[in-house]
Amino acid sequence: KVTALTHGPFLLPSGVQLVKTAELDPRQNYLMGFHPHGVLAVGAFLNLCTEASGFSMLFPGITPHLMMLSMWFRVPFFRDYLMSGGLVSSDKESASYVLKNPEGGNVLAIIIGGAQEALDARPGSFTLLLKNRKGFIRLAIEHG
Repeated sequence: KVTALTHGPFLLPSGVQLVKTAELDPRQNYLMGFHPHGVLAVGAFLNLCTEASGFSMLFPGITPHLMMLSMWFRVPFFRDYLMSGGLVSSDKESASYVLKNPEGGNVLAIIIGGAQEALDARPGSFTLLLKNRKGFIRLAIEHG
């Protein structure tokens, strides 16, 4: 996890919290959709790649991963920094690698609308882009 951001309650706006609505079996792997993308996907990043929301206390034994544009993984050393925070390249091979871990314990979050959805981010607007974005459904079917 990104250690510089582990004292997270100070980073989240007042009243914002991660709410656990179901138990996750740490022997299984999970595919999670995240919406909205927003500017720089800050909500997804803070909740899944830092301990800002106390993810590891809410879901013990589960390691969160967040998919990110593949282009960022081409930069030497920056790639390693991203991976140390649980970020994963947004290609099918990387997603499958996380989801097929036989020991389980992984959550892979996909921001469904992707970078294109970020362009529609504005206060009061919740536009979900699904057209031509069905790869995550195939991943879910392939990995059970």
